[in-house]
Amino acid sequence: MTTEIRIPGRTVNLDRLKPGTCYLAAGPAGPDLALVVIWEGRRGALLLNRRSGARGDLPVLSRLTSDVDVLELQGAVLVPSGAIGDIAFGRAEASPAALHLGDGRAYLCGRDGHGRLATFDVVSGVASAIDPADLPHARRWRVIVPEADGVVTVYESSGTD
Repeated sequence: MTTEIRIPGRTVNLDRLKPGTCYLAAGPAGPDLALVVIWEGRRGALLLNRRSGARGDLPVLSRLTSDVDVLELQGAVLVPSGAIGDIAFGRAEASPAALHLGDGRAYLCGRDGHGRLATFDVVSGVASAIDPADLPHARRWRVIVPEADGVVTVYESSGTD
């Protein structure tokens, strides 16, 4: 018996995705999982399964190739992973790739190629002026996609950043 891994989604042109949408695309070292974001009035991508720099920040790509087809992960949600006790309070400086929770929303921070840091609302994909440093945060989080009989975990962060 063979088990096939199936990720629910649909192939679509990248320029048709709205901010806050998660997608999979071919990357230099295998598939990249990204969130479409808006920062400084431009579309970009926050890479969720890659880290950059000495601190292990999530990279923000500002130059997206729009004529490429990607796998849109319809209904993808980012949620903390692990036990409730794994959610930490206070300064999150040691955990740059943490999922920050507050005011009924979740946020991720990313850093562009120029070293500038931005905070993004993971539902809308829009850059936020909120400082997530003092918000509760989960170092371990995952991306899930609803399926007919449950959810599929597409990616789980290691929390070891």
